[in-house]
Amino acid sequence: MDITELMITLVSKGTDYALTQLPTLLRNKEVSREDAELLLLYTMASDMKYIVDMYKYVVESYKETTEMHKDLNEGFKDLNDRLRSIDEKLDFIISQLKVLNTNISITYELTSKIMARLMESSMSGAPKSA
Repeated sequence: MDITELMITLVSKGTDYALTQLPTLLRNKEVSREDAELLLLYTMASDMKYIVDMYKYVVESYKETTEMHKDLNEGFKDLNDRLRSIDEKLDFIISQLKVLNTNISITYELTSKIMARLMESSMSGAPKSA
């Protein structure tokens, strides 16, 4: 069996089949040692291509993940800024409500005093009927 037949076997039946048959072919001296080495080098080279492709995939995935991480960081910064703005607005509203509450309280006290004086004056100075 020459290298051409080995390569045809490799391509048609797959790497696993060719590699499992190789020890038998060597033992029976159906294939030369040099041809077997070439076959092994070819399979290693194809495995290396797979490893290189996987490496490229990992690198690309890392780049995508890094971009996503940057986008998430920007999103969190934007969200943090919005929350800070809302917090400032709520603090302003709380302050205004405290002022309003104080004004209502003062108005209530004044109204109560005025009502008390009006009631006093109406009881003490009640018009006398003739």
